[in-house]
Amino acid sequence: MEDPATIQIEKETRKKLKELRITKRGTYDEILNRLMKNATDSKNKD
Repeated sequence: MEDPATIQIEKETRKKLKELRITKRGTYDEILNRLMKNATDSKNKD
């Protein structure tokens, strides 16, 4: 695993990310990667 990076996000964004967790221990990295994959998959379907 690479060294984690610190990013700045608004509190509301963090709250929304927490709501997108599949499991209680899901990480923000997992959430963001899933969202990016879904966006890429959707874009490639067009």
